[in-house]
Amino acid sequence: MRTTGAARGALTRGRIVATATALARAEGIAAASMRRIAEELGSSPMALYRHVADREQLLLAMLDDVAAGVVLPEPADDPRVELTAIMTAAHAAFRRDPWVVEVLVVDGLASPLILPVVERLFLALERAGLHGRAAASGYALLWHYLYGESISRRHDRPDSFGRRMVRGIGDTYPAIARVAAALADQDGRDYFAENLQRLLGGLLPPGG
Repeated sequence: MRTTGAARGALTRGRIVATATALARAEGIAAASMRRIAEELGSSPMALYRHVADREQLLLAMLDDVAAGVVLPEPADDPRVELTAIMTAAHAAFRRDPWVVEVLVVDGLASPLILPVVERLFLALERAGLHGRAAASGYALLWHYLYGESISRRHDRPDSFGRRMVRGIGDTYPAIARVAAALADQDGRDYFAENLQRLLGGLLPPGG
């Protein structure tokens, strides 16, 4: 049902971005089309273009909001502590908005508001003794881990085909059966924190 003309007159860039983000969170980024956003706001798609020039500008504004929502802790002198804190903060933002992975990777967009996060990551890697190509490689490894974990969590289902496949697997694949049994009573399979430490343990030089 469309809203009144007065309500439509209150259309703002902030409302458009907030509505698009809510749709992306609930249904994925494909749901945040101009037509769908207009329907949610009781407006017309053309009216949206008075506030956002095109879909790319909308996606960039959405990324700005996500980047601004990364709550960074106070800097730590210890590189491992610093990297852990930054990646944990980024992970919290990605968990709220897992659609960002598709926009960052597939659409190739990014928000300049994420640069303080990037700067602190590189400073921590430098303090750990990684410079130039080694720092770039380490940075990529951390973000690729975050991307992959975010996608996996987004699509995780308790009764997925893969999980059903290994139930009652018996003696044919004993190692798989042992791991499956160990996880049988766990409600969640949140490995981010422990695997981040494993990743940092291999990435950072001794003492880093």
